[in-house]
Amino acid sequence: MNSKNIDYLNMYENVKDELKFLTSSKIRIKLLECLSEIPVPMKILCENTNLNYSAISNNIHRLKDNGYVDSDDGKFCLNNIAIMKLLNFYDFSETVKIIRTYIDLWIDHDISCILLDGLVDLNSLKTGYLIESIPTDIYRPHNIFKNILKASNNIKSIFPFVHPEYPIIFQDLIENGVNIEVLCGKAITLNFIESMDLKTLKTGSKNRNFKIKSSKNDIKIFLTVADEFMAFGLFKEDGTYDQNRLLISDDLDAVKWANGLFDYYNSIGNSLYI
Repeated sequence: MNSKNIDYLNMYENVKDELKFLTSSKIRIKLLECLSEIPVPMKILCENTNLNYSAISNNIHRLKDNGYVDSDDGKFCLNNIAIMKLLNFYDFSETVKIIRTYIDLWIDHDISCILLDGLVDLNSLKTGYLIESIPTDIYRPHNIFKNILKASNNIKSIFPFVHPEYPIIFQDLIENGVNIEVLCGKAITLNFIESMDLKTLKTGSKNRNFKIKSSKNDIKIFLTVADEFMAFGLFKEDGTYDQNRLLISDDLDAVKWANGLFDYYNSIGNSLYI
């Protein structure tokens, strides 16, 4: 992530008046909820909002003056500009909701390795589920992740560390013909390879169902795309991986989001030939 060139103050200045205008009146919000691109008369607006004529008339004209509403022959509708703005405001609202929902995943964690496009597109994660350790099952995220791996036929993973069980699981998967692509940090790539049977690795490489790359720099994310699932974890700000939390999702948008992140880092990794 590179946020050095983002002028946050200027971004706020560009939208503050518009946000204030939209959110400072419950009547205007009600009207916007009832309006669409299909023109409707004042009578219908009164019936649908349970507001009196005077309140609607005043606010509908303010919406018109601010470029949100068009009118023709006593009927009112949202114009194209309004629809585009409102859709983007909705996306912003959904993004804020996602940040709040997964607050324990973001707060005090290192997000520097999430691409800027990924941070902008957090809406893709809205149907995800944050798996967390509990006192009676401290390995809950790890165990659920293992089950996802074992049931998959196509796997793409970024491993910033090597858990003792992962090489064993991957070895079995390779032997069963599962397609696997792995990207490891430079410091752990050799450790990952040495933890597996060399004959199995060579067979997988020859059959092209196992590929491994090494990253020049450490990648501070844990990421796997397995068939129709994605799993995503972060490091804490102190540099340790947070094994107590893992975000998973089987939503197509979330899988696409994870694929984009994997493809970027995989494209700059160095292939290893076994």
